[in-house]
Amino acid sequence: MTEGLLRLLSLRGIGPRRALTLATTFGSWAALSEATEQQLADSLGSVGKALFGNIGEPPYIPPAPSGIVVISCFDETWPAWLTSLPSAPAVIYARGTLPSVPCVAVVGTRHPTAYGLSVVSQVVERAGVHGFGVVSGLAAGIDAAAHQAALDRGVLTWAILGGGVDTPTPRENVGLAEAMIAAGGGLISEQAPGIEPNAARLVARNRLQVAASQVVVAAQSGIPSGTLHTVRFAIEQNKTLAVPRPKPPWDIEPQSAGNMTLTDPDGCNPEVLSAKGSLADKIRIRRPVADIVLSDRSDIDRIWTGR
Repeated sequence: MTEGLLRLLSLRGIGPRRALTLATTFGSWAALSEATEQQLADSLGSVGKALFGNIGEPPYIPPAPSGIVVISCFDETWPAWLTSLPSAPAVIYARGTLPSVPCVAVVGTRHPTAYGLSVVSQVVERAGVHGFGVVSGLAAGIDAAAHQAALDRGVLTWAILGGGVDTPTPRENVGLAEAMIAAGGGLISEQAPGIEPNAARLVARNRLQVAASQVVVAAQSGIPSGTLHTVRFAIEQNKTLAVPRPKPPWDIEPQSAGNMTLTDPDGCNPEVLSAKGSLADKIRIRRPVADIVLSDRSDIDRIWTGR
């Protein structure tokens, strides 16, 4: 079934949701090839209608490179944390393992200050004490610091990438990625091997970081920042959002502008999080936006106790 989904995803205009619709409706490539124009239209509307006469022979799907596991939503090994995600991929790729323990996502700016790095160290230390793994995105800055802190403390850690797991980026973090795999963690992506990350794929991968975690810690974030997309996904997925609030003199650092906004008792403008519609309404009434404000080191255990 995995190969069938990959074939469906190769069709023009077919993404994960449409591939699943075709797979469950027709069951085989032969049945799909023999479908009438009306049957395709009934299944996918105008997109299905455009497929009529353009399906052809099943395309060749090359095997995944050595060391890479391909998992589809029809497989028994499909992670439970993806089953309730409305925008879940149909297929993921992994090197190493999938998360085997509850996780905290630790995310933030690519240009952290000493304050942000201190937060990462403290959060990861307590994550290990509470039996949690660490999820992040392997990016420079906070992400890499979170993965490295986990390795230093014997805490399992996983990176969810915006490109293929065969060539993790940025290139300067390839050694870190290999160390994570060797320590029992892994790399995960919805992008096929050989795919390079771009802005849209990096934003999209943030929803998977949130899905894989019970708690999201926005360790340090400026405005604007890609971290704020992760914050938006955390609210959208009803995950606990923990944000440290720096004290003077660190509160005026531009790298922490997002922290100050997310922990403001008066709330924040949803436009800061690029939120629209009902999600914007939800954010507008959150005062503060963060579920847990980390004002001091002693607050960090609230991430796990909720108190």
